[in-house]
Amino acid sequence: MEFEKQLDRIKNGQVNLVYLVQGKEPYLQELARKVFLETIVAPEDQDLNVGRFNMEEVSIQTAIQDAESVPFFGERRLVLVDNPSFFTGEKEKKSMDHQLERLQAYLENPMDSSVMVFFAPYDKLDQRKKIVKQLKKVAVLLDASELTERDVKQYIRDSLRNHQYSIQEEALETLLVKTQYSLTNSMKELDKLMIASIDTKMIPLELVESLVAKTLEQNIFELGESILKKEGVKALQIYHDMLLQKEDPLKMNAILLGQFRLLLQVSYLKREGYQEPEIQKTLGVHPYRVKIALQQSRRFGLPLLEKAFMQLVDTEYALKTSVGIKEMQLEWFILQFCA
Repeated sequence: MEFEKQLDRIKNGQVNLVYLVQGKEPYLQELARKVFLETIVAPEDQDLNVGRFNMEEVSIQTAIQDAESVPFFGERRLVLVDNPSFFTGEKEKKSMDHQLERLQAYLENPMDSSVMVFFAPYDKLDQRKKIVKQLKKVAVLLDASELTERDVKQYIRDSLRNHQYSIQEEALETLLVKTQYSLTNSMKELDKLMIASIDTKMIPLELVESLVAKTLEQNIFELGESILKKEGVKALQIYHDMLLQKEDPLKMNAILLGQFRLLLQVSYLKREGYQEPEIQKTLGVHPYRVKIALQQSRRFGLPLLEKAFMQLVDTEYALKTSVGIKEMQLEWFILQFCA
């Protein structure tokens, strides 16, 4: 994987002056941050020689000023720049006076004693912008995009192998389904599983089933599946179980509405001739979610999905306007739809 090769180069002292960590996979973003912090500046010098700047809170000029400063009692400064939305076409959440001409000048002549790293949790940058063109000329890219199902599975296998662990194939599949093929969520659960199996170094299916809990999203996916199959008793049982877990009906309805919205979007795009990779790119959602949505949309058809979506919109309105008992609104939708 090219991402890990770049990290290995950094660990081996092959350090560039400017890096771009781009992509929406939180685990890879944080892994890169950890390597930079552990490699570029010695721990005893980090208080003086590491600058952290969130572009939603401070201007890029502040980060550049830090990068242009001479290191204090060390060889290098490390400047970490988060959320540089000025590289994208997105509207900034908070208006900041970013003087991009200052950044342009810095990128044309970066300081030899500083390493500047841009953490860009975005699918794509605006390639038309002058500042992005200059960035691409000088920055080393670390691609932190969300991985495909196959790549997530391979990453977990490799990680376990590096720690001299193994996992049953069925256990791995169960882990991935429970975490919806999210690398970030899978790696969090993997730490727990490795601790629990430290004596045998083998992770069995039983351990995954007992230790890896279903997420709220997975429970609501099962709820949506039951609703579409008109399995009212099962759907109500899932809903009541979530209420016992103190889940908020408004939040549950919002996630369910989002799932049905995705089903409709996938259905409409498929009808227009889009293929799975094109749908994923257009919607900007995880490939696994697109795959599952395509499977569901084929089984249930557009009229049924549109009906469910509109009824959920009405349910959301009732929940937000406090019409009746909050817990009963989503239950009433389930009863009506599954009747």
